[in-house]
Amino acid sequence: MTATLLEFLTSYGLPAAALLLAIGQMGVPLPTSLALLTLGALAANGDTGLANAFIWALGGTVLGDQGGYLAGRFVILSAEGRPGFRGRMARKARSAEPHLARWGGSGVFFTRWLFTPLGPAINIASGIAGLSWPRFSFWGVAGEVVWVSIYIALGYSFGSNIETLAGILGNLSMALAMLALAAFLGWRLLHAVRATQTRAHEDRDEER
Repeated sequence: MTATLLEFLTSYGLPAAALLLAIGQMGVPLPTSLALLTLGALAANGDTGLANAFIWALGGTVLGDQGGYLAGRFVILSAEGRPGFRGRMARKARSAEPHLARWGGSGVFFTRWLFTPLGPAINIASGIAGLSWPRFSFWGVAGEVVWVSIYIALGYSFGSNIETLAGILGNLSMALAMLALAAFLGWRLLHAVRATQTRAHEDRDEER
């Protein structure tokens, strides 16, 4: 995989890398982390400039994030007033807007570089739930700066072992994402149990 990707990026250059990253950030399963590490290795070998690699990579990731966000926003604009599943989903997402406004920025930021497997889904969910575009863009760009910087720097420093490094980082990101998802589901379950208990107490008080 590394040799193929290295040959691809060497042949087609930084615009191809940016396109690959953009498509990957929209949810298509592409080796985006490995691509960033490979860009760092190419910069270390003198095949491209480090600053150029960073700029093109950042542009590609941000473009992909924006595409996912706009896809989610399109669901709201086209389906919110309609009956059926899409309409219900859109209205439910709209009702979650106050919660997303409170926590959405940090969610976008951390799924750019720490919980990366969740990133494409968060892009779409942010658009559906109505997270403001400036807020999404600010935190998205901030997170992508961190992600791109870390991975290109690692590729630059450990270019001879990038495939092993990509596997380790990928497994770590997936484990962190699953842990975050489990914590969120546990919190929602606890909240639901407490709400049920509160309603039960209120019903007993009314019966008295």
